[in-house]
Amino acid sequence: MQTFLTKTSQKKIRMFNFLLEEKKWRTIKEIQDLLELSAKSIILYAEELEHLFKKYNGQIELKNENNQRFFLFKEEDFPIYNIYLHYYYQSYNYYLIDFIYHNPYKNLEDFADKQFTSVSTVFRYAKLLVPYFKRCKIKFHPFALELDANEANIRAFFYYFYWNSTRRGGWPFKSSQKKILKYVSQFEKVYKISLLSLQKRIFSYWLAIILDRFTIYPVKLDTHTEKIAAADENFSLVNIWLSQCDLVFPIPEQLFLYQVLYSFGVIDGNRLYEKSHAKAHQLNNSTSYAAVTNLQRVIQDDFQFKLDTKDSELLFNFIAFHERSQLFFGNTDVFFNYSFIKKLQRQQKEVAHIILDFYRHLQLVAPENVRQLLKNKEQLFLSYYYILDYYDLPLKKQEPIKILIADDLHHTHRLWLMNKVKNYFGNAYPLSFYDYELDVSRADLVISNYYFDTDQTPLLLMKNFPTERNWRTLEKLLYKISHKKQAEQTYK
Repeated sequence: MQTFLTKTSQKKIRMFNFLLEEKKWRTIKEIQDLLELSAKSIILYAEELEHLFKKYNGQIELKNENNQRFFLFKEEDFPIYNIYLHYYYQSYNYYLIDFIYHNPYKNLEDFADKQFTSVSTVFRYAKLLVPYFKRCKIKFHPFALELDANEANIRAFFYYFYWNSTRRGGWPFKSSQKKILKYVSQFEKVYKISLLSLQKRIFSYWLAIILDRFTIYPVKLDTHTEKIAAADENFSLVNIWLSQCDLVFPIPEQLFLYQVLYSFGVIDGNRLYEKSHAKAHQLNNSTSYAAVTNLQRVIQDDFQFKLDTKDSELLFNFIAFHERSQLFFGNTDVFFNYSFIKKLQRQQKEVAHIILDFYRHLQLVAPENVRQLLKNKEQLFLSYYYILDYYDLPLKKQEPIKILIADDLHHTHRLWLMNKVKNYFGNAYPLSFYDYELDVSRADLVISNYYFDTDQTPLLLMKNFPTERNWRTLEKLLYKISHKKQAEQTYK
């Protein structure tokens, strides 16, 4: 946050977060104590937020009770990211990065002139970008406004920068959006496919970045992509499409375009192209394919589950996210550096521990080229989590919640109830069921249609035909028991 926001903007965001974190009224005194500001400043901040919220047509509102108490209302699905970005847009460093993209031959003095401020002021903020870029392995020279890294990595940074900052719309590039969309339309004709609106937007951003930069900053690729393209029987379509659009790209730019088309989901859902691309990686035993092979082996070892890499669609997607991770290092949330790993550790400690152990195993047995790829943990951890969770594999490693079904109906009803509970919650929690044969003291939860003394073990009284309230209560109990077991496991 400090990279982009002034101290004043940081205080406004802190006030916004304070009002947001709990659904209750906050007094002006509470906010003053938090921000160490006068009542007058707090009221001015509140007025600014009220004015900002008006554009969202009631989706978010600040209720003000005579400037003494404040309550923040927002609809459940309102994207608060928009509020944060409002302040980010106003920062020197947001404008500075945008200036770097659009003015490749200018330096900090030129930027200071444009901002009508001193060089020393903007230099103070520009220096904050040195560690900011360092985390994604890009060296930044503040005065010259130069980014020093592989051009492919720099382009990926700008892609994520503009992608995340234009969620509400807008076109941030030099190249004409109208022309770009014509090129995309021609691409669909050449490839005989129909792209989804999201795929068109992804493609448009990448194509604009390539067109904006390639004459000044040509991309340099190793032989990796060239070998993949040579083995892909459909690569020639790239050149056909470029010719029909009267676009002249050097070979490295064609290869780079080919790489992003397949690794950023533009071609997703088209089996013909997915299959030929995956096959090309397989024939060349590319680093990404080797990473998938390594993934398959460790999943088999850790979970006794065979990942189906013979399915070309699955293989393509597994290869694609590894390819994508090689274009940009670190968290793709370039504004907030939001860490999924830390969130998972807070919310599901045991699952996070399982995935981290799995990740360490991947690194331990990987060949050197794959081990280098696996250093990009912030990106790959999330992809691996999705795969393992999709197949419910972390559940196999967790201690199950032991549920004793102890009603006074016949055995068929108990089997029916076990099956219902498993269908509703079995994908979220590891469950094991018992029918009288387990002592109550060893159970984590007892479900019954009549009351009896279960001592310290929670008892859920459930009707013979469970009500919605019964299911909601069960959901809360399972959540509570699961987190208690995770905490105990972490303590051990």
